[in-house]
Amino acid sequence: FGKLIDKTQSHKKFQFWTVPSGILMTVGYIALIHPHEGLSNDVEILTYMAVCTLLVSTAAGAFNVAVQAWPIQWTTNTLEQSELVSRREQLTLIGIIVASTLSTAANSKMFTTYLLVVTIITSVSILSLPAARNAARFSKAFDWGSLRSMALLMSPLFLSALANATAATLFMFYVTDYLMLSQSHGGQLLAIYFISALVGIWLWQKTMASGNTIKAYMLIISMTAIVFLQGFWLDHTNAELFTLICIGTGLFVGAELLLSSMLLIKNIKYINQEDNSGIILGTWGLLMKLGLALAAGLALPLLSFWGYQPGLNLKHEGLAVIYLATPILLKIISLILLSVHNYQNGHIYEPNQD
Repeated sequence: FGKLIDKTQSHKKFQFWTVPSGILMTVGYIALIHPHEGLSNDVEILTYMAVCTLLVSTAAGAFNVAVQAWPIQWTTNTLEQSELVSRREQLTLIGIIVASTLSTAANSKMFTTYLLVVTIITSVSILSLPAARNAARFSKAFDWGSLRSMALLMSPLFLSALANATAATLFMFYVTDYLMLSQSHGGQLLAIYFISALVGIWLWQKTMASGNTIKAYMLIISMTAIVFLQGFWLDHTNAELFTLICIGTGLFVGAELLLSSMLLIKNIKYINQEDNSGIILGTWGLLMKLGLALAAGLALPLLSFWGYQPGLNLKHEGLAVIYLATPILLKIISLILLSVHNYQNGHIYEPNQD
């Protein structure tokens, strides 16, 4: 999709991709939560669900790649790009919070109405936006030879994202089975985490303008590891202190969302591949999805091998070790790789480096 977006010869190519994919995503999701009454057996039900899920995920993939690639082709000004990325990440988190709340508190008809209203408003808003700058000249060949610094950057960013995905995968298991808190308490902690992430995006967007982006990112992942380290002193007797860890990690993960995008944008501009931002940021999106898959595919089987069974083995030490140690270790490795990259290419990320 990234490559197709880059090759689209249209002054409003991002509208061309986001509006139809957003509509298809909504149609697929509504079909998923309102299955056809004529489905009579398990095979038909599973096939129907698979097709709907494929439609939703494929449309979401196209939509996300276009939205990721848009800021760098909207303006050449780094501060304006930072503002666009900041608002995008903030509104994405708000959408997650609202959708999560409605999906549990509302019935399917009300949620369907919500989806339709949001889709209409979003489509009208997107169509009213101006065209991408220099949209008529998007025929520049993709330079694979200039991607060395991009690969050296994506590797530590991926490890840091994998650390966050591992923590997210095991969050509710850790809260309910190790800290012995209720599901509702876990939901409240998630809300605190997301709100903290919103604040983190706003805070770091305001402070990063005059600083070196990669040094700020290295500070962020260092602080995230330090905050996670405090979790080793927690158990069911002082579980309320986990709220502080949720606030701290939320603030820093919010900053990561913003800074990782800005690091990629600055690198893309440095190698003069703005016109091919779709394929580069599409690759990054693929790595993010891979991180989520690896987190679920490795962490849970590893815990099972250790003897942990969700809901059965309460206060299992292995759960705390995997939940806390894995992100810390991945963050440390990411920090080492970032230090090497900063030593070689740190000039790319200086303030106002265009």
